[in-house]
Amino acid sequence: MKSEIFILKAYHGDCILIKTFDSSEQPFNILIDGGPYETFDYHLMDLLDGIGTIDLLVLTHIDADHIEGLTNFIDSTVFDGIDIKCFWINCANLLPARMDGDKIAYKHAITMEELLIDKNVPKEKFSRKITDQTDFDIGNGIKIEVLSPPEGIVDRVSEKWPVLSGEYLEKIQDIKVSGGRESQLKKGGLEDLAATEFKHAKEIEDDLFNSSSIAFVIWGIDFSFLALADSRAEIVEQNLKKRKYNDGDNKLIVDYVKVSHHGSHNNTSNALLGLIDCGNYIFSTNGGTGRSRHPSRETIARILYHPGRDLTKEVNLYFNYPLPEIELSSGKIFTGDEMKKAKANVIDNITLIP
Repeated sequence: MKSEIFILKAYHGDCILIKTFDSSEQPFNILIDGGPYETFDYHLMDLLDGIGTIDLLVLTHIDADHIEGLTNFIDSTVFDGIDIKCFWINCANLLPARMDGDKIAYKHAITMEELLIDKNVPKEKFSRKITDQTDFDIGNGIKIEVLSPPEGIVDRVSEKWPVLSGEYLEKIQDIKVSGGRESQLKKGGLEDLAATEFKHAKEIEDDLFNSSSIAFVIWGIDFSFLALADSRAEIVEQNLKKRKYNDGDNKLIVDYVKVSHHGSHNNTSNALLGLIDCGNYIFSTNGGTGRSRHPSRETIARILYHPGRDLTKEVNLYFNYPLPEIELSSGKIFTGDEMKKAKANVIDNITLIP
């Protein structure tokens, strides 16, 4: 028996399915985000075939490239045939107490809330607001440490959250509790880029949706996985330090890291990487769309050459799309010689992480 981590081809978004098990060898399935709308139709639906239970469904935040595929899933008959034990979604109207931006993102969230109400999902499955103050010892060898978001940011995102229509307010009361882009190589050498000062492009107040991302560590029987969603580096760094992790003799040791925000240059800092001991970094992106192109050469540089990196050990970079396809949107990210020098292995076009 071996845990399986699937990084689905979710275009410019995230969709991760983890099939693991507890100490009694009972299956434990976790679905993290759904990617854009078409992710469910073309990738997730087939993977869910034969799965009778999802123990935890996580919507990390309400950006379209994370929520739309889940909305499509919930609106399907596939959803009706799967028993979902618990939802982590921080949707204001579905939490036990309403937690009174972006209008499009809120629209997607309201659509999801209405679909879940129409499906009569029991209220107790939306058990609590998920913040960095909530950890879960699920038992039988599985536990989760939540590293983002801070409660105050979740509350600020929710201040403008639309109230459900009168129809759905009544319904919820009845739910029972039960081509070639320009090359990035010209940005400079990887070692030089890793040494440049890191700073976010936006302040937290101007980046509330990403700041409200649910980021967490899953400790399974035979694996550990740091799921960073689109979280901000300083929030996760702060919470790791609160848990007594440091960049010296007590780093967070995990088997895998899903790199934040598809590897964009504003979400992965040397300071955060210095707190983590990991040899496998996962990028979920097809290269991006519009003005959002990823992964960035700067993020690759920091992973490979941050001050805490042990250059005697190899590191694996996993991409869920073919690298040439990614680089049509992102531009040339690195060369083979650069990867060889950094003792980095590139594994692309992969869904099931070995």
